[in-house]
Amino acid sequence: MDQQADIEFAKEDALSVLGRRGFMTLFGASMAGLLMSGNEVEAGLFGSRAPVPGIPDEWTRLKGRDVMSYARYIQGMKLRNVTPYMVIAPHFKKRGSVTNDLPPKSQWRKMKPTLLLVDHMAGNMGAPIKEIVSAYRSPRYNRAVRGKSRSFHMQNVAVDVTFHGASPWRAAAMAKKLRDQGKYKGGVGRYSSFVHVDTRGQNADW
Repeated sequence: MDQQADIEFAKEDALSVLGRRGFMTLFGASMAGLLMSGNEVEAGLFGSRAPVPGIPDEWTRLKGRDVMSYARYIQGMKLRNVTPYMVIAPHFKKRGSVTNDLPPKSQWRKMKPTLLLVDHMAGNMGAPIKEIVSAYRSPRYNRAVRGKSRSFHMQNVAVDVTFHGASPWRAAAMAKKLRDQGKYKGGVGRYSSFVHVDTRGQNADW
């Protein structure tokens, strides 16, 4: 029996006992309770509804409430060296006429292992993060920046990052060391100005 049918049967039973006026009062209160429960579930998944420090109001105006929800989710990881601002900033980058976007909600949790990795890299090197150059890329934005057609950035499991006081060579070496210790399985790519790390589930180097 579907939910709508259950509601209709509940209405009929309540009308016979309470009368129409009493029923409407009770039914309205019940529906308000259901809506509140839904909000509580969302709060449980993505943290409180309080604003996240450092997230510009302009970002919310441009991309909606999901910006703050994603920021609260990242904040809930309690990372020591990675801030929500660092992670979300690349989602507002533009190449030509194409602007990047937030990852779909279904992919939010996929970023957590990669952010934990970057957090450990910064802590172990004693090198603060300078910039997260790239995190999630929408398919359109990935094409605009000429990313690989199967880039793990589109799966929200990859980050390109730079550190204060640590070269890409040193950062890549730290990522590989943590991988050798069994902390994760994924890719490490060393470029001239940044290091790429991802938690794809299998090891790769370039």
